[in-house]
Order: sequence, then structure tokens, then C-alpha cells
Amino acid sequence: MIGEVTPVRSTRMAGHDGFAQLLRAEWVKFWTVRGWVVSLVLAAVLTAGVTLVLGNLGGPGNGSFPSVATGPGGIAVNDSFYFVHRPLAGKGSITVRVTSLTGQGEGSTVPQPWAKAGIILKDGTRAGSAYAAVMATPGHGVRMQYDFTKDTAGLPGAVTSSSPRWLRLVRSGDTVTGYDSADGSHWSTIGSATLTGLPSSVQAGLFVASPQAYQSSNGYMNTQANASFDHLSLQGGWSPGTWSHCEVGASELGVGDGCAPASSTGPPGSPPPGSEFESGGTFTVSGTGDISPYEPIPDIVGGVFKGSLAGLVALIALGAVFIGSEYRRGMIRTTFAGTPRRGRVIWAKAIVIGVAAFAAGLAGAAVALMIAGPKLRSGGWTPPIYPLVSLGTGTGLRIVAGTAVVFALAAVFALAVGVMLRRGGGAITAGVALFVGPLLVAAAVGQAAGAFLLRVTPAAGFAVQQGVQRYPQSSAVCLASHGCYPLAPWNGVAVLAIWTVAALAASVYVVRRRDA
Repeated sequence: MIGEVTPVRSTRMAGHDGFAQLLRAEWVKFWTVRGWVVSLVLAAVLTAGVTLVLGNLGGPGNGSFPSVATGPGGIAVNDSFYFVHRPLAGKGSITVRVTSLTGQGEGSTVPQPWAKAGIILKDGTRAGSAYAAVMATPGHGVRMQYDFTKDTAGLPGAVTSSSPRWLRLVRSGDTVTGYDSADGSHWSTIGSATLTGLPSSVQAGLFVASPQAYQSSNGYMNTQANASFDHLSLQGGWSPGTWSHCEVGASELGVGDGCAPASSTGPPGSPPPGSEFESGGTFTVSGTGDISPYEPIPDIVGGVFKGSLAGLVALIALGAVFIGSEYRRGMIRTTFAGTPRRGRVIWAKAIVIGVAAFAAGLAGAAVALMIAGPKLRSGGWTPPIYPLVSLGTGTGLRIVAGTAVVFALAAVFALAVGVMLRRGGGAITAGVALFVGPLLVAAAVGQAAGAFLLRVTPAAGFAVQQGVQRYPQSSAVCLASHGCYPLAPWNGVAVLAIWTVAALAASVYVVRRRDA
């Protein structure tokens, strides 16, 4: 029909047109404001510089820890317990029933959750030598542990007279297999350990250990565990004769070197000596100490990287100002007039500030690690109680990359709060309070309250900077004042990410509902 106009239809997908241009515009806007670029560079410089200063002040230095044993692979370990043992040559097995496990220590009759009573096969009696053990614990059920870092759960529950635990270790060459049973008839395999280079003749038998307990008012206190064993059965190449008994790791207990005799006593304040009494096939054994990886206190590496807080604060301020300045000057109306879909503006700004903050954090943390790393190395300690940290190690890469991720999330979080408050100053205050405040409060309050704060606040993200690996079977107390976090490194970052996504979603919702 003459005069009819045919509409022109776009070949582009609806809803996607213009976002790339919007993102580019926000990127150009960021880099054309000199103050924002200076703030970004300052964040990287502060991260590297303050971390370097802390590294010079707080590096581990040189020295030795005579009370810390060296375990397989050269790691620092705790290895002290009361040992009732005899030689086992070649193949063999040991089976026993644990009928009670109680504890005591400086006015307390509650056993430590990681007190241990069971059977162990060990490459001699030297502290730190290879071992495999099956044990009952008051708070974590039956466990099979070997070579200090390996831990596998067995039957749950604590030992009582009405609910004993049957334990068994079987050796075949370098392989040791652990079993447990509730009745002595129906057995379950807990796990197997391969102890490479295990000699033909090893020491095996009963053991009891009880680590120190932490009390906020008195620090650490010594504890002792008491256990009863019966139905002891030996199969294979066991040496005939009587049982020997001693304190393994006696130097750690302050009573001398090596496997000290049971009569040894330490200086005032040292743990009580262990003991063993046998009557009618029942063994009553008492002991103290711990068998676990050594976790140094404080975390020097993680503490030094708290210098990144200076850079983080700078990026929180940058994220808040990136949006707050537009609200303050009224330019946000022009931005929204050009892009009516306001949510896309917030997402574009979040991507720009997140990428910029990530780059600043990555550069600052990498430079800090390269400069301060040599001062944090453990070569001067005997044994090396702090891990080697560099860009070539997993710990170093995790700290550097994790710091960059935390910086990016913090800047985006500050941006989102700035959108909701429409003020940069308020967003900066909120960001600093939620990121830095919990660290300060957690270090000042009790263990439980501090752990709670570092689980649920954005400060949980700093867990990624931990330099000391934490093991669940270790009895070391996790205190914020010592640089310890209750969450695993990337789990802490996940908590921060949840906060950031929630704040960003709320900001998009708010900006769509109200006038600019």
C-alpha cells in the first residue's frame, strides 16, 4: 500500500544492547579522574610498604625450639605421650578393649576433647618418628591417625563402661591397617597407612596422651588422661617377656631426653609423670602430652600480612567515593538519564571498581611477599616451625591471590553501601567498621565471641591470609589475637562474598525503587 511505513527491526538481542558501551564508559570515567587513579596506586603502595615494615619488625628471626620434635618430611610436631610397649618384628597385630577414659588437670575432672588412649605402632621411641595409631577420644570418637597430619574418623561417641571400644592394628610390611568394633565381634576398617621405610622391628603397644587445656584467665594448664584397657591380644612376631614403659618425647615434658623412665619428674609446673599398672589382665595407664602437628603461636606470616589493612581502607574509600561523588555533585541524574536501566549502571560500576581493586591488591601483595618473604622463612629455626612462604609455594600464592580477591570484594561492598546511603562518607565508615572493627573486637574478647565474629562478619575474608596450616586433630587453641581464624582460608572469603553479593543486590533494588 502506498504510504505504508515498514518498521525497522533491530537484529541485536533485546536486553543486552549497550551494556558493553556502558561498561567502557564507566571504565574511561574511572581512569580519567586523577584522584581515583592515585588512590588505587596508593592502596598498592600501602599494602606493600606496611607489610614490609611489619615483616622487619615481626619476622621469626633465628633460634631453636628444643621442645619441638621433627616429624616425617621435616615438619615440626608435638610427640609426647606415655607408652607401654614391646618390640614387634615383621607381621603382627594388636587388639585391645578400652573400657574407660577420664581426665584431670588443675581443678578440672573433665577430660580434654583430644585426649587419646589406644594402641600405637611406632618406628622406635624417638619423638617425631613415624607411627600409626588407633585411639579413643572423649570428644571426637575413635580415630586412626598416622604421621601426625593424617586423621580418619571411626566409631563416634565417648568411651564408657557400658559402651567400650575395641581397637585393632594390623601390620604387613610398611602397611598398617586400623579397625574398630563396639562388641569385639563385628569389626570395621577405619583406614590404612603406608609408612615408607618402616624397619622390620618396631615398638608397639598401649599409649595415653592428654594435651594442655586453655583457660582464658590462666592461659594453658597441664592435664592428664587415665584409661583402662583389657582383652589385650597379640598375634605375629612379638618379642616375649614383660612390657616396657616410658615417657616418649620426654624433652618436651621437661624431664630429660628421649624416652624417659616413668619415675622421671620435671621442674615445678611441668606435666605430671605418666604411670602404668597391670592386674589380672587389665592395664590402667595415665599420660599427658599430645601427638599432633605443631601449630606455632602466633601466626607470624598472617600477622605480617595484616599490613594490607592500610591498602584495604584506601580501596574501601575509593569504592565509596566512586559512586558517592556522583550523588554529591548531582551527576548521578545525568548518568541515569542516559541509561534508564539503573541496575546496569550499578553492575557496570561494580565490575570496574572490582577489577581495579583486584589489580591493586594483586600487585601490592605480590611485591610485599617478594620483599618480606625472605624474612618470614623458617630456615633459621630448628626445626622449621613456620612454613616457607614465596610466590612459588601454595601458601604464598593463596595469600597473594586471596588478598586481591578480598580487596575487590571490599571495594564492591563499599560501592553498594554508597549507593544505598547516597553518601561516600557513610559508606566509608560502614566499610571500615565491618572489615576492621571485628578484627579489633575479636582480639579483645573471649575465644568463643571472637570466633563468632570472624565467622559471620566480612572480616572472615582475612582468613585467606593465614600462614599456618590448621589441622582439625590439633588441640592448639585458635585465638584471633594469635592470628588464627575459625574458618578455612577460602571459606572465609566465601562469607565475605555473600555479604558483598547481598549488599550489591540490595543496592540495585533500592536504586530502582527511589528517585536519583
